[in-house]
Amino acid sequence: MSENTSVLLFSSNLRRRYAEDILTAIALPRGAVIQFRYGAPYVTAELQQRVATQSILGTRAVIAFIADFPGAEPSPSPGILPFIVPVRAARFVYARSFADFFILRLQVDDYPDLSQMTRSEVRERSRVFYDHLVDMNQRYYPAVTRFPNVDLGDNPDIDDSLRWLSVVERLALHNTFASSYFVRMEQPTLPNGKTADFDAVGRLSLRDGQTTKLNVNFLGKEYSEQSKKVLMCATDGRFLRVSSDNSYEVAHRYDSVEFWLQPNTENFDSLARVTIRLETKGSSTSETDSYLTTSVNIPVVVKRSRPRLALRLSLTAGGAILVALPAILGQHSSLRVRIVAAVLGAFLLAYATVMVSRGDR
Repeated sequence: MSENTSVLLFSSNLRRRYAEDILTAIALPRGAVIQFRYGAPYVTAELQQRVATQSILGTRAVIAFIADFPGAEPSPSPGILPFIVPVRAARFVYARSFADFFILRLQVDDYPDLSQMTRSEVRERSRVFYDHLVDMNQRYYPAVTRFPNVDLGDNPDIDDSLRWLSVVERLALHNTFASSYFVRMEQPTLPNGKTADFDAVGRLSLRDGQTTKLNVNFLGKEYSEQSKKVLMCATDGRFLRVSSDNSYEVAHRYDSVEFWLQPNTENFDSLARVTIRLETKGSSTSETDSYLTTSVNIPVVVKRSRPRLALRLSLTAGGAILVALPAILGQHSSLRVRIVAAVLGAFLLAYATVMVSRGDR
């Protein structure tokens, strides 16, 4: 976390989607990609220039939540100080302008360590930070390259889960997230116990038949039995399917849930998607609208396993030859040889169909 950051991206509570982007940013596993959208008037000229020249790619950024700042709509009550919390470090992998808006995609990295900031200090520090931010840019911009130093913490011994907790505890201080459940996805785990890594554009690559486990943790500040909260895992169902229960009813303030994914493609590499979603289903529309939804979408490239395909073809061909061998040898050949060949051929065909096609577990 000691590397300097040169871009600060804010997401506010002015729209429901903006606040849900913050929930997505803290839920994504390291290496996944999140996308932000900004109108041109909200991006500083320096950042627009870096996007135009593509020099922004690879640049480290900080994603932060902002609320109750001067000029926000609706205006904050008199005496209410701004509320700013950095939530995730990230790195630019895509940046383009279309007409009068910008599309920015970032690969998420570490969580900041906010454990040294007491909860009572959040708004006081936010006011000082906001005033300096406006002075440096002449006015408030949600996407800037000039901003006061953001202390992300540089102790590598602090676990990611503790960093995540330090962020959500401070976000929960604001009314926007007071009733929200915060989600954290761990790195996907392969059958050999290793973690599956994301590529440079945030896609997960899996071999067909390679079972992958997703551990999802969640935490809520408060729990209410008046509404039903459901954690769901969904895929396209064809190239990637959920081979475990695909939903879990949230009945606690915190818990950990495991989902299993089963990639499946025999003919060609395919692009699928897995969605983790935690939403609230209230007894009325107005009640449901008062809760924010966490939604994480991860593209998954399902690759055909060439070695497994070759093994399956070899076993199938060998089995077919052995099954047909008794007819080729004729009745004058040894009965024992014909029986052994037929049985062995059937075994190879069954093994190719059941064991090889099933893949890793």
